[in-house]
Amino acid sequence: RALLRDDHESLDRRLPRLLHMLDERGAGECWHKHGTFKEHLVDTHNVLRLWQQPDMLCRLGLFHSAYSNSYVNLAIFDASVDRAGVADAIGPDAEALTHKLCIVPRHDIVWDVLAERGEVPAEGIATTHIRSGEPVHLTQAELRHLLVFTMADIAEQYAGWYDEVFDYPR
Repeated sequence: RALLRDDHESLDRRLPRLLHMLDERGAGECWHKHGTFKEHLVDTHNVLRLWQQPDMLCRLGLFHSAYSNSYVNLAIFDASVDRAGVADAIGPDAEALTHKLCIVPRHDIVWDVLAERGEVPAEGIATTHIRSGEPVHLTQAELRHLLVFTMADIAEQYAGWYDEVFDYPR
C-alpha cells in the first residue's frame, strides 16, 4: 500500500533523501526510454520493492546507472569524487555493487556468460572494466543480485511500450 500511495518513508526511511539526491543531480531532466531517468530509477526500485528484495538491492535499483554503465553514458554522479557520499546515502554494500555493475559489461555477463551457462558459477566470474580493461571479479552473490536486478530493469523498461503497441488493456 505504501508503494501505491508514494509513502516513501514507509518503504525505506532513507528513500525521501535518496529521491532528493536524484533531483539535485538532475535525474528528472534526462530522457530515458519512455520517461525520465529518475522515473526509470524509481520504477526499477519499485519493482524490486514489490518483489520484496532487501533494501540493499532496492537501493541499487534506485542508483543502478548513477555512474554511467556499459549501456548508456548518463552519469549523474562522478565515481572519482562522489562514491563516499553515495555510500553514505544508500549504504556501503549497495554503493559497492552499484559501482561494480556500472564498470562491467552487464549485457555480456548476463546474456553471453550466465544465460549461456544456465547457472551462476560458485566461483563467480572474471570480467574486465569497461573503460580501463582492468580485471574485475564478480562473486556468486553479486551475480545473483545482478540477475534479479536485471529482471527488474527489463520488466520496468518493457511494460509500458508493450502495452501501448498492443493496445492493452482492451
